[in-house]
Amino acid sequence: MTQLLIVGLLVLLCAAYWLQRLVPAATAPFWRGIAGALHNTRFLPGLRLKAERLSSPSGAQGCGGCKGCDKNGGCH
Repeated sequence: MTQLLIVGLLVLLCAAYWLQRLVPAATAPFWRGIAGALHNTRFLPGLRLKAERLSSPSGAQGCGGCKGCDKNGGCH
């Protein structure tokens, strides 16, 4: 039972990681909620700053702002 929970959590974390890497706009509401929840607290300021940065994906050009887009408009 414990193994199943650990593996399930690991799969969920991996899926969230790749979703953030491939489609950052899809995870923006999640990060916006985390940033809002941590905004009025002094708890975990590093996480709050990262959540604020991830809540608004920059560069809405090319492939939706991914970092793999080249200068000529091509993707990856």
